[in-house]
Amino acid sequence: MKILVRAVGAGMVAGLLVLAIVWRMWTGPGPMDPAGQGLVPVRIPHGVSWSAAADSLAAHGLLAHPRLLTIMVRLLGDGPRLKAGLYDLPPGASPRTLTALLTAGRTVPVRVTLLEGWNAGEMAAELEARLGFPAAKFLAAADAAVHALAADSTWSGFRSLQDCDQVLQAGAADRAAPLHLCEGYLAPDTYLFAEGMGAAEAADHLVRTQLGRLVEVRRRPAPASAQPLDPHQLLTLASIVEAEARLDDERPLIAAVYRNRLQRGWRLEADPTVAYVLGRKGTRLFHRDLEVDSPYNTYRFGGLPPGPIGGPGPASLEAAGHPDTSCRALFFVSDGGLGHVFSNTAAEHARAVARFRAVRDRERRAAPER
Repeated sequence: MKILVRAVGAGMVAGLLVLAIVWRMWTGPGPMDPAGQGLVPVRIPHGVSWSAAADSLAAHGLLAHPRLLTIMVRLLGDGPRLKAGLYDLPPGASPRTLTALLTAGRTVPVRVTLLEGWNAGEMAAELEARLGFPAAKFLAAADAAVHALAADSTWSGFRSLQDCDQVLQAGAADRAAPLHLCEGYLAPDTYLFAEGMGAAEAADHLVRTQLGRLVEVRRRPAPASAQPLDPHQLLTLASIVEAEARLDDERPLIAAVYRNRLQRGWRLEADPTVAYVLGRKGTRLFHRDLEVDSPYNTYRFGGLPPGPIGGPGPASLEAAGHPDTSCRALFFVSDGGLGHVFSNTAAEHARAVARFRAVRDRERRAAPER
C-alpha cells in the first residue's frame, strides 16, 4: 500500500511538474530577435487554421514550439477566433500573447490605390492583389449592391440603371471581358483597408463612397442650359470625360462638348466607349473597330451608352454635372500633347485633325527604328 501511495504521489508530482513546464512555455517569453529589428510583419491568410498560423509564426522566428500553441488554443476554445490580416508582432512575445494578438484582430491597415479611370475589373484585380479575396467575389458583391440600387424606386436614377441592367443581362454588350453593373459605381481613391476586410464589405464601401460623391455634385443645380441627366446618366458621362481628359482644366470643356452634341441629337462618337466594349483600353482604334455592333458604340448609336465605362473621379463628376456653359464647341482632338484643340465647326475640326496627324507623322519618322 505504501508503495502504491508513493507511486501515486510521484505521478502527481510529475504531472504537476509537466503542467508547470507547459504553462511556463505558454506564458513565458518567446524567441528574441537577435538582430534587434523590432516588429515582425506576419500575414495570416483568410481561412487558415491555427496549425498553419503557428507554423508561420515559427517560420518568422516568433515561436519555438508551434504544436504547443495549437494544443493550447484547442484546450482554451480559441480556435474559431483567429482573424486574418497583416500583423506587426513583437519578438519575445509569449505564445499566449501572440494568440491574444491574433484573436483581437488589430491588423496593420493596407494602403490600396484605385486609380481614376480604372474599370471594375482593374479595381477588382488590385483589391485581390492587396487584400487577398478573389476578384470575382468582389465583383459579384459590387454588382449585387448596385442591383439593389436599381430596384430602389426612390432613387432618381433607378430607371436608366435598370435599362443598363437589362442590356447587360441580354448580352447585347458582350465583349472580350464581361461587363459589370457596378461599372462606374466604384469610387477611385487611396484607401486604408484592414487586410481582413471581406469582399462584400469592400464593395459596399466603394459603392457608398461613389454615391456620396454623386449626391455632392447634384446638390448644386446644373446650369439651366444643360440637358437634364439623372445620376446614372451623369455617372456615365463623367466616365467618358475621365477617359478623355488629361488636364483638369479641360474636363468642363470636354463635358460641354458631349452635352452640346447630346443637345443637338448628335452621336457622341467617343473613342473610349468603343475601346471599352472591345476590351482594348488605351489602344489605337481603326475604322473597322467603329463598326462594332454594341450599344456602347457611340459611333453607331445615339445618346449616352447604357452605363459608365470606368470609375470617374471627383473632378470628372463635377465637370459632367457642371460643364463650361460658355463652350460652344462640338468637336475636339488631341493637340499632340496632353491637351486638346476644341472646334465649333466640322471645318475647324478637320483642320485640327490634319495638324494633329502631321505632328504624329513627324514624331513617327523621328523615332529611332527598333
